[in-house]
Amino acid sequence: MVERDDYAAIRDRIIGLSHTQGLRCDWAETTRRQRFLLLWDTEGRVAARAIVPLYPGETPHLVDSLEQGLAHLFGDHWLEDS
Repeated sequence: MVERDDYAAIRDRIIGLSHTQGLRCDWAETTRRQRFLLLWDTEGRVAARAIVPLYPGETPHLVDSLEQGLAHLFGDHWLEDS
């Protein structure tokens, strides 16, 4: 299970799941408190966009939104599944 208040654990989970799905991750700093994520498929199309909070313990609603927003790629509750 991923610690929902640990940015590095969430980032690593996204990267690991992306690789198993054949997706490429592009990260961009949008603010000092969050990163913008684009996931690209093998044909060069954007499969998903998401905001990943750098301090997820302070913004659990953003973590919930992230989990829901990537569920179509990784499955429901992808943060809890190991």
